[in-house]
Amino acid sequence: MHPKFYEVPVHRLMCRDVRMHQILTEPRPLHFKEMKLFLNLLAEVVDRWYQAVSPMNPEIASSQESHETLVRELRSSYLKVMEDDTEEVFMERERLDYLFHRFGEMLQSFASVFASPFELITFYRDILRRLEMTHDIMLEGKHGW
Repeated sequence: MHPKFYEVPVHRLMCRDVRMHQILTEPRPLHFKEMKLFLNLLAEVVDRWYQAVSPMNPEIASSQESHETLVRELRSSYLKVMEDDTEEVFMERERLDYLFHRFGEMLQSFASVFASPFELITFYRDILRRLEMTHDIMLEGKHGW
């Protein structure tokens, strides 16, 4: 029996048809003003990944809802940290740190599904790298944070 091969819609997976898609992977921390757009695009990245990969492996689809929930919670937590200046923000930062690490694991799993093209694999890693840079500087209050 021969393995099945699926055409991978690389352009679509990388959101190249979405306005401002470059914000996902630029090699610098996000500015405060860019964060909401970035977080909205993360939901699109997850949705497109599942649209492409689920037909290849139906078992993968079982994680879609939990991953979509993770992205919504991550977005909500970042927004709370961005807007809250009360003592409660310290508890939210702990929650954000936990969500951030879970999100990183999810993106790494997304990248690991593909053996090629390298450009697609690095796309998911670059999103994570951008969020890591931002996560680090936002706690220091740099770049508009």
